[in-house]
Amino acid sequence: MRLTRLPLLTGLSLRRRPQSSFRRQLSTLASAGVLLLALLSSLVSSWQASRQIRATLVEQGQRVAQSLAGQSALALMSGTGDNATDALRATLDFPDVIGVEIRSLDGQVLLTRGQARVNGALTLPAPSADAARLAAETSEAWHFIAPVVARRAASPFEVGEGRDELLGDVRVVQGKGTLRHMMAQVFFTNLAVSLSIAVLFVLAIRVLASRLTRPLTDLSEVMVRAERGDREVLAQASGTSDIEQMAHAFNRMITAQRGREDELQHHREQLEAAVRERTAELLQAKERAESANAAKSQFLARMSHELRTPLNAVIGYAQILKMDGGLTERQRVGLDNIHAGGEHLLTLIVDILDLARIEAGRIELFPGPVRPQSLLRSVADIVRLKAEEKGLAFNVRLADGVPAMVVADEKRLRQVLINLLGNAVKFTDGGHVTLVLRPGEGPTAAGCARLRFEVSDSGVGIAPEALERLFQPFEQAGEAHRRAAGTGLGLAISRQLVGLMGGDIHVRSQPGSGSLFWFEIDAAPAAEERTVRAVGHATPGYEGPRRRVLVADDVPVNRKMLCELLRQLGFEAHEAADGLQALDQVRLVAPDLVLMDVRMPGMDGLEATTELRRQAATARLPVIMVSANAAPEDQHRSLAAGADAFLAKPVDRARLLELLTEHLRLQWRASPA
Repeated sequence: MRLTRLPLLTGLSLRRRPQSSFRRQLSTLASAGVLLLALLSSLVSSWQASRQIRATLVEQGQRVAQSLAGQSALALMSGTGDNATDALRATLDFPDVIGVEIRSLDGQVLLTRGQARVNGALTLPAPSADAARLAAETSEAWHFIAPVVARRAASPFEVGEGRDELLGDVRVVQGKGTLRHMMAQVFFTNLAVSLSIAVLFVLAIRVLASRLTRPLTDLSEVMVRAERGDREVLAQASGTSDIEQMAHAFNRMITAQRGREDELQHHREQLEAAVRERTAELLQAKERAESANAAKSQFLARMSHELRTPLNAVIGYAQILKMDGGLTERQRVGLDNIHAGGEHLLTLIVDILDLARIEAGRIELFPGPVRPQSLLRSVADIVRLKAEEKGLAFNVRLADGVPAMVVADEKRLRQVLINLLGNAVKFTDGGHVTLVLRPGEGPTAAGCARLRFEVSDSGVGIAPEALERLFQPFEQAGEAHRRAAGTGLGLAISRQLVGLMGGDIHVRSQPGSGSLFWFEIDAAPAAEERTVRAVGHATPGYEGPRRRVLVADDVPVNRKMLCELLRQLGFEAHEAADGLQALDQVRLVAPDLVLMDVRMPGMDGLEATTELRRQAATARLPVIMVSANAAPEDQHRSLAAGADAFLAKPVDRARLLELLTEHLRLQWRASPA
């Protein structure tokens, strides 16, 4: 097992290894120091020796010049150089003497040899009457000058002491070759000796460093083995006392680490066992929850289908009977109540299914072009009647700055607004209910417009303690007689839908002062498009020949209801009880449009539609799929099978007219009621 953590010393030694060993660093530093010391020592010794050699050579040059001056007196006195030729030649034979010259007292050159004239331009001081001396020095030579004096011997005939006579001077040029040679010889000799001593010293340092660092190397190798996971490794205590203390500390650390690892391994095994057990329990619970959720979804889907099927007949026949112009007022009121009750029951079913899909994360938005003005008008048409029945003033206002067309899910947006407005009407006994759409404030996504929807009323208001649970499922605020008309799902669903649109619903209310609900969403502007709608409530009828519509449904009451509705609208209606009959009827009567139920025995509507699309003669025949399963996935399957549109049961008459108008390109003489 690998060590999970090592102390700081171990971590640094293992994770950040130096580029060279301690022994090598010590040897390198000592060698550099000794070599530098040897070089400095050689330079100092050479400089000191060069001073002594220079003094000796200068003294030698002075003696040579003095000797030549003594031998040049006869030549100066006779005025001829022949008497000094041998002396000049002998002087030039001295080492490093490169030139000599004899001058008279008036500065005339009597005799010269060698390179004396090379430096003739050099200004030399006047010769001293005392002795030879160094007159000048260049980088290449020394220039000596010595006076030539005629000494007078003592005579008994002279009264006073005889005085020496200055005849001229001699000049000797002595090169520095010997000086440079001897300095180099001294420097290299000293350097060789110093380097020899330095090499011996470095070897001694390396031997000593090896003995000092061997325990550290052994300890480092032990640490590497420990880092690789060797649990049995221990350091041998050797070397100096400091290194022995490090080895003992490392051994104690390894021992403690082993104990912690054993304990940690024990806890890890226990934890893994607990996790495996808990995971198995969670998997079982997950499977049970998924099974229950699937059963719930299947139950809700089945119940939706079973409830929508009879509702289709109830609402459909209510709409058909209301089209009869000979109804009495009592009959019309009764049909309105039947229709309203069916619509309310349908709303409850839709709310429960929406909540189930939201909880399962299966609800989706389907954005499309929406005209805000038309949206407000359609919502107002639904709510205004209920508001006027209670004597309320219903106001709708579209503020300036709202785009004429935006991209949004019109169905879900209408659902939220109807929920909010329905609650406002329900909890308001007098005054007003107002719907306002205006531009929102704050930053928006690129290319989007922010829309702010506000629903306000002058109703009873909401208590502060009720605001906290207002958006929870199956919660209703207000008095009992007002809560009886709903399930308490509207606001919960509305908040979820607005959340999917990227916003949130807010509320401000006080008891007795009314309420204000608002939300904001971002929507991209869209190009305006024309939509065809059947409007009005007059006698049916359309331009052109009579159109044939085939109704395929396995439930006779639903089939009869749709056929009767279509006949009252001026269509020729034909029936089929399943998919096979529908295909046969298509070949027999050649309908202009087919209303196809999805679920039918034998061949269902999806298979029949697929077969119609496969045949060239019916590939473009308009097919509207009708189903009591109104979930988005059902609509997707229908459209994928080749249907042109989807119509949910119970069939909404206005939506049916829109689809007929669109796919048959009808021009109504007077839009049906």
